[in-house]
Amino acid sequence: MEAISALWDSGVLGGMATMIVTILGQLSALNTQKFTSVLETLQKQQTADVNVHNEAFKRTGDGGVLTRRIMLIGAFVMLGVCPFIFAFFKDIPVAVETLEQSGGWLWGLIPEKETFAVAYVKGFYLADVWKELMVNLISAYIGAGITRKAFSLGK
Repeated sequence: MEAISALWDSGVLGGMATMIVTILGQLSALNTQKFTSVLETLQKQQTADVNVHNEAFKRTGDGGVLTRRIMLIGAFVMLGVCPFIFAFFKDIPVAVETLEQSGGWLWGLIPEKETFAVAYVKGFYLADVWKELMVNLISAYIGAGITRKAFSLGK
C-alpha cells in the first residue's frame, strides 16, 4: 500500500492513466478514420455501380431490342400459331431426334451412355426448347421492366 501511495505522490500513476487514456483516444480516432474511409469508398463504389447500371440500360440503336422482339415473336408463332395451323395437316412427317441416357451411377463409377435415335412422328411437334425459350423471353422482358422501374424510382 505504501508503494502505491509513493507512486501516486510522484505522479507515475497519473502519467500511466493519462497514457492509457491517450492511447485509447488515438485508437478510437484511428478507428473512426478507418470507418470514414470505408464509408467514402463504399459511396464511391455505389456511385460507380449506379453509373454503370444506367449506361447498361440506355436504349441504344444496337439492334438488341429488335433481335429480342423478333425472337419473342418467333417463339409466340411457334407456340401459339403453328399448332393451330398444323392441326389440319396431320399427315406431315416430322423427324425428331431422341436421346436416351443410361448408366452414370455410383458417382461416375459406372459411366453414363447416351444413345441418339431419330423418331418420325406425324403432325406438328412442339419441342421443349421452344417452350423454354418463350418462358425465358417473357421473364426477361418482365424482369428488365421491373428492374428499370426500380432504378428509376430509386434516383
